[in-house]
Order: sequence, then structure tokens, then C-alpha cells
Amino acid sequence: MSGFCSRYTHRGRRLTLAVVLVLSIVLLTACGEKKTTPTAEPNSEVNYDRGADLTGVVRTIDTANGVVTFYNPVLDADETFLYNSATSIQSVNSEEMVMEEVSEGEVYDLYLDQPGGNLSMMRAKSDVVEETDARVIVDPDRGMLTIDGATYSYSNAMVALSDGKAIDPMEVTSMDRVTFRGAQGRAYSLIVTQGHGYIEPTEYADFIGGTLTVQGEAILPVTEGMLLTVPEGRQTIYMRNGDLESQAVASVTRNQVAQINMKDSMTQRPNTARVTFHIHPEGAEVYVNGTMVDATKPVPMYYGVHSLRVVLEGYNTYQGTMQIRDPEPVIRIDLAEEVAKVEDSDSDTESDSDTSTPDPARSEVMDDDGTTQTPSSVDYDVDHKITVSAPDGASVYINGSFKGVAPCEFTKCLGEVTITLQKEGYETKSYSMDIIDDSEDTTISFPDLKANG
Repeated sequence: MSGFCSRYTHRGRRLTLAVVLVLSIVLLTACGEKKTTPTAEPNSEVNYDRGADLTGVVRTIDTANGVVTFYNPVLDADETFLYNSATSIQSVNSEEMVMEEVSEGEVYDLYLDQPGGNLSMMRAKSDVVEETDARVIVDPDRGMLTIDGATYSYSNAMVALSDGKAIDPMEVTSMDRVTFRGAQGRAYSLIVTQGHGYIEPTEYADFIGGTLTVQGEAILPVTEGMLLTVPEGRQTIYMRNGDLESQAVASVTRNQVAQINMKDSMTQRPNTARVTFHIHPEGAEVYVNGTMVDATKPVPMYYGVHSLRVVLEGYNTYQGTMQIRDPEPVIRIDLAEEVAKVEDSDSDTESDSDTSTPDPARSEVMDDDGTTQTPSSVDYDVDHKITVSAPDGASVYINGSFKGVAPCEFTKCLGEVTITLQKEGYETKSYSMDIIDDSEDTTISFPDLKANG
């Protein structure tokens, strides 16, 4: 009995130890599942970039009050923020800058110290397309503009400035130079770096019906009441009519009108030609320097460059220029449905076309001094009209030629033109437009002019 009890006691001890061991393992395992690792404190030496709060295009900077106004392309609206000496301003290469180095039209990623708070950091946006000294074509109907062949959508709320003043993007003409910024097919800013002004010739009645050349770049017919839109800077104007010629120089300031007296330098030159025209088919109207002539007999004409237009219903209009160097030149023009063909005689007379209707935008003529000039590229749809309905009372000019006082209508011109609006006591404005040949009348209403001062 004692042996049995002894064996039972040993077995009981072993069983008790086994149970204790199992329970210990279970408890340890359970405790291990509940065990957590303490959260480490953030490393103050590491910068945690939470991302920009918004992208902004600089519109105005008020350093005296520590205020910057940005255009927000997402909201298509302006937002204003305060900054101070603690605000970090960084270039695209993360170099520290000061606010005096920031320019209107630049694009920055903006970081705020709290939602709706002050600027804590401005960092130049890296993925922005920037074009300098560029020409822009603005299409207001589609809300698009083209820079170096690339097209971007734009809003009238975008940053568009000239001399620090806000402008409508449509006011940027094809002759202006701009700094452009945009990204992902959207325009952010358009800053005019070289703009345009105006030249108003005076005392030039003797040249009406002749031709006018601006700095060797454009040939226009001389008409009454001209106002020329030209690039700012020093510009030279030439006028010719028969044996009369004049040259004047003007210093053109952006958006300002410069008057030049063409009579002061007027001179007379000899050499008169008698030009014979052979037009097929018969009955066409022939215009030399904008004036209809009787082409059934020799037309007296002085040596030099003259504009020429031949119109006949049912045929394509021929428009070009000719340079007269021979006393008795013969000009042959064959009008057709598709092309107009021009053939010169064997005399020393030149025309800007040979076998087809010239494209005035690409044709060239050689002046007496050997310089190459490009004639005006305007064509006409004589069956339709352009009506300028506003602003009321403004004088309307097409490529420098007076057309009337708004509201007014005139023969529809085609192609890229510059429309200038002038009214006493108000700022003069120019707009570049592409008038398409859609066989319809066109009505245009421009914004009101701003009063001077």
C-alpha cells in the first residue's frame, strides 16, 4: 500500500509539473499577443513634406504691407496671403530667395502655416513651361492661345500684364513679345515684355492714293485719317505717291500715340511710266494703290512699288504688288476660277506673282534700294460686311486705315488683321483678329475703352 501511494505521489508530482508547464506556455503566449511596442518620437532633424496647399501665380506684391496676391488656376480666382521674415521663399533649385526677387507672373507651390493662414513657404513650381521673347496668337472664341506651335487653354482671369497693368489677353497683338508660363495645357500668365504703340501721320494729303511702308515690314495704301499700330521703339515711316516721297522717324512708346509730319521731309523724284494692262476676261475693275483706274488705256504711274487689285464677279480676285522700273511696261493678268495668273512683258518690270494668285502673306517685292518688303496680307470679301457695334463713338482702324466711327460697317476683310480703336479722352486699344472667309457678315463688339488717367 505504501508502494502504491509512493508511485501515485510521484505520478501526481509529474502531472502537476506538466500542467504548470502548459499553463505557463499558454500565459506567456497570451501575454506576447498583447504586448505593444512604444511609439518612437519624430526625428526633429528630418523634414516631413506634407505637400503644397495650392499652386499660385503671382499677380501683385505689396512689400510694404507683406501681402502677395496669387491667381489660383484651380479656383480660377485670386487669393491673398500675408508673409513675413519667417516665410521661406525658394527657387526651383531650393535656393533661398527674398520677396524682391519674385516677379509677377511666376508660378509657386504655396504652403500655409494652417488652413486659411499665412504663407510659411513659397517654392517655385518645377513643371512649368516658360517661353521668353515669344509671340502669341490668341483665339478668344475658343479660349485658346498658341505659343511656338503649342496650344493652351486660358481664362480671362489669368495673369495678363503690360507695364504692370492688367490687360485682356486679346489685347496682345501678333507684333508683341511676351513671357509665357503654363503647365499641362493650361496658360498661367502672359507678361508683355515688348508691346506696341501708335503712329498718327499728319500733313500727308499729297500721298493719299500712294503707298506707305513701316520699317520695311509692311506696305499699306495711304488713306485719310490713318492710325498705325507698330512695335514700340524707333520706327521709320516711308510714303510714296508718284514722284513724291517722304521719310520720317518716330519714337514709339507703349500704348501711346506719336504724331509725325510727313510734309516736312517730302521730296520729289522723276521717272514716270505708262503701264499697259491686258486683263482676261474683259470688264474687270483694276485698282492701283486703292484707286480704280481706266485699264483700257495706258495708266501713268511713277517708278516704284504699287499695290494692284483686279476684281471681276465670278472670278477670283487678284491682289498683289508690282514694281515699275521701265517706261512702258505691259502687265498681263489672267483671272480664273481657282488661280489668278500674272505674266510680265519682256521689259524690266517685276510682279510678285508669275503663274498663280500670290499669297500676300508670303510674297515679297524688291524696293529701289534693294531692300525686301512684305506687302499687306489683307484680302476682301466684297459681298459681305464687318460691323463694329461697340464701343460707341470710337474711331475704327483696320491695319491703320480708318473705317468709320462705331457703330459702323465696312467691306469684310479676310485674314489676320489688327483692329485699333481710338476715342478722344480714352486709352487707344488694338486687337489682333483672324477674320475667316465664311461667306457671312461679321459683327464685332469690343469692351469699352478706359478713360485716360
